[in-house]
Amino acid sequence: MVEKTDRDREAERRKRQQMGIARSVAFLVALVVLAVWMQQRPRPPEVLSVTPATALDDEFRPVEPTEVFGPEDTFFVSVELRNYQPGTLGARWLYEGQVITEMMLDTTDTGDGYAGFVLRNDDPPWPAGQYTIEITYRGRVLESASFRVEP
Repeated sequence: MVEKTDRDREAERRKRQQMGIARSVAFLVALVVLAVWMQQRPRPPEVLSVTPATALDDEFRPVEPTEVFGPEDTFFVSVELRNYQPGTLGARWLYEGQVITEMMLDTTDTGDGYAGFVLRNDDPPWPAGQYTIEITYRGRVLESASFRVEP
């Protein structure tokens, strides 16, 4: 049996130390890559408010908030957003719990601000009753608002 010399033991110790440093560096690089990826990944938008209104201004803010529309009215809804990314936000319009239509927000703007959704009736009047608009992100409801149509 061959005994290890001091030189052999020192070489093995150095090799273990180098492997430990290499593993530590690889781990740190993986953490940095993960952190960069997390920062680059788009966060879901945050809906701060959903406001039905009789009209919207040029920046899509509600002009006259309301909870009651007439049978001939156009529905305007202002949505205040944080962290908006194009192509990710939709609206689902419901009457008495049944879906009327769905639409995507059509804009190239990003970030914080207001967005507007408008629903016109091509065959008026709107039936009296309870309506809801659900603001959706990838099919998931983020926020909603309800309003009524009264004669």
